[in-house]
Amino acid sequence: MKVKLDDLSINVSNLFNIVGEEKFLEITKLYGGNNLYIPTYKSAIRESRNREIINKFNGCNADVLAREYGISVNYVNKIVKG
Repeated sequence: MKVKLDDLSINVSNLFNIVGEEKFLEITKLYGGNNLYIPTYKSAIRESRNREIINKFNGCNADVLAREYGISVNYVNKIVKG
């Protein structure tokens, strides 16, 4: 079955354009009719970013990491202390 963009609302058509027809239909089968929370980009990557910071931290480079990731030195220190 071929889905046309004209058949979809603007919000759903944006999703369709991003993921394509096949994945869009998979999403509708799994989540159709349900409210689905999609986290912000920042929230979605936070844990990955924090792991990178922990792996790159050498005890003396909090200022460099803070600039690289656009966060404060205090926040870098909070991340590495766990």
